[in-house]
Amino acid sequence: MPRADSPTTRGRRRSSPATALVLAAAFCAASCSLGMSEEAKEPPEAPYAVFADYSHTVVVRGARNFELGAKKAELYDKSKRAILSEVSFAEYDPDTGDLISRGTADSAIYHTDTKDAEFSGSVSLESKRQDVTLAGERLSWSDKEKKLVGGLDRTVSIGRGDGSWVSGAGFEAEARKRSFSFKESVSGTLSGEMSADEGSGG
Repeated sequence: MPRADSPTTRGRRRSSPATALVLAAAFCAASCSLGMSEEAKEPPEAPYAVFADYSHTVVVRGARNFELGAKKAELYDKSKRAILSEVSFAEYDPDTGDLISRGTADSAIYHTDTKDAEFSGSVSLESKRQDVTLAGERLSWSDKEKKLVGGLDRTVSIGRGDGSWVSGAGFEAEARKRSFSFKESVSGTLSGEMSADEGSGG
């Protein structure tokens, strides 16, 4: 299959969903008013580019910092988004080359203007530095708030190498604080410094 490599990006180190134990996705359906005629409906946006075996690398100080791969990528100009399938990603320390985190998702939407992302299907994330793994079905990342969020209708599970684990609904992780919490249905076994702050039940 052809391989599409986008240009590398040089500059300051980027923040990624992987750093916070990241990547949820609700595909955007075209909204139509029930009273519209067929002629008045706006046609769905067509991608300006479609790639198979897509790959993208972010370079910082001459070394790779982030790699993204997808079995298929559809790029949209007007809505400023990329729709990806069979997604894999990895984050590296540009100074040492060490793998920091990695993950996979069945599908994802990446918003090129805001750097927000939604991941769906089977989502798996691993932080090498924190020795923590995350598994879920639907997660959304806000780049501005540096926050990863899961819905109340979905369960997210987090585990650590020492056997600690916790799961619940209404998952929320804040990258700046390096903390996470659940709002409902929390269960698990914790040890050491791993903690989950249970929010008020809804």
